[in-house]
Amino acid sequence: MNQLSRLGIKQLRIMAALLKDGNLSQVADQMGLTQQAISANLATLRDVFGDPLFVRTGRGVLPTALALEMGSEINAILAALERLVERGPFDPMAVRATVNISASDYAHAVAVAPLLRAIREQAPHLKLILSEAEVDSLPARMGSGEIDLAVNIPANVPASFERRVLFQEHYVCVAAASSPLAGKRLSLKALAQQQHVVVSPARANLVGSADGWLQQLGLERNIILSVPHFLLMPQVLEATGAVAFLPSRLLPHPGLARVRLDGDVVPPGFELIAAWHPRAASSPLTSWLVGMLAR
Repeated sequence: MNQLSRLGIKQLRIMAALLKDGNLSQVADQMGLTQQAISANLATLRDVFGDPLFVRTGRGVLPTALALEMGSEINAILAALERLVERGPFDPMAVRATVNISASDYAHAVAVAPLLRAIREQAPHLKLILSEAEVDSLPARMGSGEIDLAVNIPANVPASFERRVLFQEHYVCVAAASSPLAGKRLSLKALAQQQHVVVSPARANLVGSADGWLQQLGLERNIILSVPHFLLMPQVLEATGAVAFLPSRLLPHPGLARVRLDGDVVPPGFELIAAWHPRAASSPLTSWLVGMLAR
């Protein structure tokens, strides 16, 4: 039998008390146990360590050399266990950890980067890894602890994950600032006839968030290009003369201009959320960091 499996907190507390007081009946009273229970636990300790540990005298018990040697270690173990169950309030100044935040360049730019100064001021020893957005591998990588937080749309996050809404976002139609369409107003039919660029941050394809909306209106757009990053859009639209739907928080931008639509209609917007694995549900660091992102 594994000797460690025979040890419990009670035995360690008994040994620590005997080292301090040297009297079985006194220790029994302090711990609310009978002297027989103290003796039985002491017998287990003696068997585990292969040493008498305490020798009876006329006035109580005296520790052996091994018992004295182990005393400081036992006290340290008990103190560590106390700290586990009696944690003080969370102090970001004391945090020394690394957190990996997975997000698109858009989410990093508008939801994470603006708060980095405040995060660094309050948690100067916290290290952050800002990584690419994940979809297909997100559950496994968050389950393994490789990714700690995902800043994404709800559809890209498993339903079982904890989450908090950071903000509501809506789309705007844009073209390059130099485009003849800049500042113009188009009908939806004229919009659908334009060449379009979409952003696919997690899966490379020619599918965009506005496709379903246009299809419900009986329209289909001509997507000529897909890019992996939102921040490529100004250069790409300049080069192609195409239009795109972008989240509104990326504007204003000197290289982009709005294209207004008849009736000022736009595709359905989205929520941006911070999500974390259920295993981190009670993590004070996760709660604090999500709270900072939701400011």
